[in-house]
Amino acid sequence: MDHTEPADAWQPTRRIPAHRQKPGPGGSRLTPEQLALADDLHTRALALRAASEDGISIREAVTLAAVQLGLEPPQEQS
Repeated sequence: MDHTEPADAWQPTRRIPAHRQKPGPGGSRLTPEQLALADDLHTRALALRAASEDGISIREAVTLAAVQLGLEPPQEQS
């Protein structure tokens, strides 16, 4: 096999989630704990959205994922 391409030439096939991208000028990096939590929240929200028969919004999926992960208390229905 010929491996003449540089190691950094590989490009991901999907968009990198915002919490995994390099910060811009003046931006701050997440701690390892924050990054793990953001990954869990992102993954769960995407799974909830994909499994939804009604096509819930990403905002609703993130809110539900936060409740399921114990990050937010359940909201009362009005």
